Formats: sequence, C-alpha cells, structure tokens
Amino acid sequence: MVEFVVVGPLITVLGLAILQYCLMFFAKSQINHASFMAARAGSVAHADTAAIRAAYQRALVPLYGGGRNTAELATAYARAMADLTPANLRIQILNPTRESFDDYATDAELNKKYQARAIPNSGLGLRPDLKSVGATSGQTLQDANLLKLRVTHGYEPKVWLMGLLYKKYQQWLDTGADSFHTQLIASGRIPMVFHVTVEMQTEALERQSGDGAPVFASNPGRGNGGQPVNPGDPAVSDKPPPRCVTVGCTVTWTPSDPGASSGNGSGAGGGADGEGAGAGGIGDDGAQGGGGPCSGANCPVCNG
Repeated sequence: MVEFVVVGPLITVLGLAILQYCLMFFAKSQINHASFMAARAGSVAHADTAAIRAAYQRALVPLYGGGRNTAELATAYARAMADLTPANLRIQILNPTRESFDDYATDAELNKKYQARAIPNSGLGLRPDLKSVGATSGQTLQDANLLKLRVTHGYEPKVWLMGLLYKKYQQWLDTGADSFHTQLIASGRIPMVFHVTVEMQTEALERQSGDGAPVFASNPGRGNGGQPVNPGDPAVSDKPPPRCVTVGCTVTWTPSDPGASSGNGSGAGGGADGEGAGAGGIGDDGAQGGGGPCSGANCPVCNG
C-alpha cells in the first residue's frame, strides 16, 4: 500500500502526459495538412493572406469535431473560427520577400493590371532571364515564384493537469526571442510551428495597407537582412567516385594485398605461383618466398 502511494501519482502523471502527447501528435498531423492546404490556396489566389487564413481554418474542421452532416460541419467550423484568432494563430509569408518584388515586379503592364506590384508567373520556361540572380534578393525568378509559409499554431492541451505542467516547462525553456511564442505560453497554449513551400500558380501580388505601406511579402522583415548573398556553385571534387559493392554504396571496394609476386626462380616460395624447388627461395622478381608480406619496389600496392 505504501509503495502504491509513492509510485501511484508518478504513474498517473506519466500516463496523462503520454495521453496528451498522443493527442498533440494527432493535432500535428491535422495542422500539417492544414498548412499545406493554406499554401495551396495562396498559390492560386495571388498569395492573398485572407485566402490563406480562410483555407487553413476550413482544413482544421476535423480537429474541432468534424461532422456527418452540414449542421455538424458548420458547428465545427464555427469552433475553428472562434479559436483560430490572431491571438492564437500566426501565418507569416517568408517568400517571396520584398526584395523579390524589387527585382522582378518590373512589368509595367502586369503591375497596371493588378494595381499592385506583381511577380510574373506565366511562361517562365520561355524567359531568357529565368535563372539570372537578382541583385537585391539574391534569388532567381524561379525562387521568387515559391510561396513559403511559416504557421505558428497555439495548441490548447486537452488533458487535465497537463496544461499547467506543459506551461511551466515551456516557460522554463522560453528565451523570449519571439514575443508571440511567449504570449501563447502565457495563455496556456503550446506553440506548434510548421513550414510549407509550394510553387505559385498565379502572380504573387504585393498588398498595400491604407497608408501605402506593404503588408505582404516577408512579414517577419526584409529577406536576407537586406543583404542578399549568392552562395555560388557547390564545390567540385577531383576525386573519383567510390567503387560500390552494394546498392546505396553502403559497402565500397577496397584494394587488398595480393601477396608476394610470382617468380620462376629456384625457390619454392617465390610467390603464389612460384615454381622453384628449394624452400624459402627468392623468385626472379626479387619477392621473398614463403608467402610472407609483400615488399619492395616491385610491389606497388603494398607497404614497402
């Protein structure tokens, strides 16, 4: 009985922690899928942040209860909308950056069409400057046509007592570098961060706020710290590739000592093919008989 009093609470807490971790793993799968759906929606909607957020909320309906009919689905969607407010969800556009627009939103007709700076998306394969690196962004036009999102979702623990324990543990780990993370932890939520990258299917547009300041493109700040650097080509090695023995090259072939060279002298041990009659003789090539270690100038693959 005494042993149970001592061990019981520990086992209970451990079991609850495992249960909460399993629920978090399930939520992680749902949020990962929702992040992809949000990026896909943005890729066909000119990277519009409103379309991205709406698609994310719709994709998380199963996490908030789901449903078997329209009424149940509407209820779950309402729960998702109520929970996924800007206080609990942050979606940042990491690419294209503002420098991407500086380099590639130079088509006057395209900008006039959308009344905003736009990065060309159609006919990329026919453009002669497709792989040219921009002076401001350090990107090619192909790079600028990638939509990359960073989703920070504040997950609320569901298991009794675990919310408090996770909160204390995260507060101990939190460095305060990200104020949004600190805010989520203080409210008892667990920050879950996801990155997703898709190719743009429409022209990315740089949105403008009421005062003319850009509200789209690299929300965390100017890309590359405002100082893009071309990493250049990868290093080229002049070493020959290994001779692989197995698929995947997990085992490579290594030259081995062939033993003493063959000889035709009078010694019987003048090498593997020696034909001499005497024991321990020396072959014509000067190799020592008796099957000893290979040595000498005539044995180039061995230590001499």
